[in-house]
Amino acid sequence: MTLTASINEIARSLNGLEPPWLPAYDMRAYAEKVDSECGYSAEMMVALEINTRMFEEVVAYVHLCGAFASLHPSPARQYECVRNDRAEIDDVLAHHATGACPTYTGLLTSFVDRGIVVRCAPG
Repeated sequence: MTLTASINEIARSLNGLEPPWLPAYDMRAYAEKVDSECGYSAEMMVALEINTRMFEEVVAYVHLCGAFASLHPSPARQYECVRNDRAEIDDVLAHHATGACPTYTGLLTSFVDRGIVVRCAPG
């Protein structure tokens, strides 16, 4: 399964829970960026770094979908949207898109920093 296919497969399995405005980021470009910046010379270490970062992207993608979906309380839900203002969301999306290689982890962080999404209380 390719990097892009894995995110697409997860999106299909979420069966419409993803927000319609959630962008499709180029995970292949991100993997290449990680590869070029990680600083490891051993292929195994590079692969571990890329796998770790891709895992983080998948987790962030799922967290973003869960934050904006209408769901019952669940310990699996780590974030929730507290300000669902489309203008604010669009502003975050536009600002985040200006980066060289936008990511879901970065987008989630931006939403948290702006107070649009908050971490759910445990339990």
